[in-house]
Amino acid sequence: MTAAPDTEAFFSAVLKAIAVTRNHATDPQEHARGVVEPAARIRAAEERIGARPITPAEAAEVLELLETTFRTKRTPDEEREHYLAYIEGVSGVGRAPLGASAA
Repeated sequence: MTAAPDTEAFFSAVLKAIAVTRNHATDPQEHARGVVEPAARIRAAEERIGARPITPAEAAEVLELLETTFRTKRTPDEEREHYLAYIEGVSGVGRAPLGASAA
């Protein structure tokens, strides 16, 4: 195994992706449910986890919340992939294989 994942860099990159991704949707209520609420849950997880290493289950949960924001904002697939690769590159935290969720 390579270097341990950088939890701080992970959360920073995820929240940056949410902040800079253009919103292609127009419904304010949908935005509140699909962007504002997931971002708040991500920030709460960041507070709860603190400086300790993030677990694979926690990372999967945060990345699913990020995907919720991407779906809500109607982010194009190429842009989603760009940010997911960026997050993995700066933090060492990657996506679990599709369909493999933590139990």
